Amino acid sequence: MSYIKNNRVLLLITSVLLIANIGLLYYFVFNKPAHPPRPSDKEMHDMAIEKVKDEVGLNDEQAVAYDSLRSQQFRNMKPLFKELTKSKEDFFSLIYQQGVSDSVLNSYASKIGEKQMELDISTFHYFQSIKELCKEEQKPKMDSFIKQIVKRIISNNGRRPSDKKENK
Repeated sequence: MSYIKNNRVLLLITSVLLIANIGLLYYFVFNKPAHPPRPSDKEMHDMAIEKVKDEVGLNDEQAVAYDSLRSQQFRNMKPLFKELTKSKEDFFSLIYQQGVSDSVLNSYASKIGEKQMELDISTFHYFQSIKELCKEEQKPKMDSFIKQIVKRIISNNGRRPSDKKENK
């Protein structure tokens, strides 16, 4: 008992630390902050139209035409993305086979390249067609807008590792 009387400060510090640890444990395990809800497809669609209207200055008629082109592009791209995904799945399923020759690998990789080429050409033509919607004074803004989109496409929405060299 004399030990506790002599070390009240240590007991107080230990108690505070124990309570703080329990509180932090509760916060990180049981009290996770809620993530904001993901916008619906309709909300994403509306935000995309508003963004291009704001950044490029499209009028309502141009926005309707843009929306039509965009919808058509998404319909056209969906099967191409499915084919690309299937080609990649087929390619990587070769891992489970013994002694796959280079010619087989090259054949499967070529199919992936062909699908990617179709996607890129389709996207190129799409960008040309939305640029044609613009008046001459809007074209520089549309060029800038397209550059932003292309940068996101190329960087895969920023999920690719950085190309910056690390300083060691």
